[in-house]
Amino acid sequence: MHYRAVLFDFDGTLTPSLPLWVKAFHIALRDFSIEVEEREIVRRFFYRDWGEVARELGIQSEEVLQKAIHRGLREAFQDAILYPEVTSVLKQVRHVGLQIALVTSAPKFILDDALPRLGLRSAFDHIVCADDVENHKPHPEPILSTLAALRCSLQDAMMIGDSTADILAGKAAGTATALFMPDAETTYQHVEALRATEPDHIFSEHGELLEILGVGAR
Repeated sequence: MHYRAVLFDFDGTLTPSLPLWVKAFHIALRDFSIEVEEREIVRRFFYRDWGEVARELGIQSEEVLQKAIHRGLREAFQDAILYPEVTSVLKQVRHVGLQIALVTSAPKFILDDALPRLGLRSAFDHIVCADDVENHKPHPEPILSTLAALRCSLQDAMMIGDSTADILAGKAAGTATALFMPDAETTYQHVEALRATEPDHIFSEHGELLEILGVGAR
């Protein structure tokens, strides 16, 4: 094996949840009688500061927008599922003795509800979410705090995610990186920007991770 710890992002990596975020924005924006097409939601609101989005939309404050989005997320994430092979891969990674962590910018209330329903309540040795850190990915703080908790060195860890923030955070921290880039998610991501982060590995199916991690072929 090449690694001791595997750090997974949640949204878009373990669960195809990016459409759920679009749905959540639609639900939230209805509170303000604002209608935005799906592609525009992705372009204008994904991976941006919510304070900036609130000002752009003419909403009175970030807090008001955030409250509406959280309400939308609670509804939308009732439909969350896992990507194929996720459960099997996590079990095999655990079986060979690697530590597994979840490093996400999702708020805690999403994980508290979704992880038990998805059968992931006890899947991770450590979890870091948006509520646990001052700086979110692409800042390295979530990864560094996770590795400190796992007592794992940087060179023995890999950060796995589907966004530029995930890969840049891994690189900033000093871990290996693997980019999950399934064809179905290209609507929500900028492919050229993803490749420009120069991850150590790119994969489109979770089963490929076993060979990437050095724990066996598919």
